[in-house]
Amino acid sequence: MEAAGYTTLTRQSGLLREMQLVANNIANAATTGYRQEGLIFSEYVTRTGDGGSVSMAHGNARSVSGLQGPLNHTGGPLDLAIEGDGFFLIKTSA
Repeated sequence: MEAAGYTTLTRQSGLLREMQLVANNIANAATTGYRQEGLIFSEYVTRTGDGGSVSMAHGNARSVSGLQGPLNHTGGPLDLAIEGDGFFLIKTSA
């Protein structure tokens, strides 16, 4: 396959992954505790023998939003929330 074909396939593969993440974000928009995900693209550029260049896009690195979601009072005696920066640390026996 030519370099142009590989270039097109790598870009399309990244765009497919991005569409999957967008669909997942939409499907989980109302899920409690869900954090929005994004995709980070990187591009590799190399020179060809005839003085031109070929670029290959790769979209495989995920980014997860660190923004705080809304806090809702549930009235449950065991429900916990953190306002501001921080995470819960859970210790298990394993």
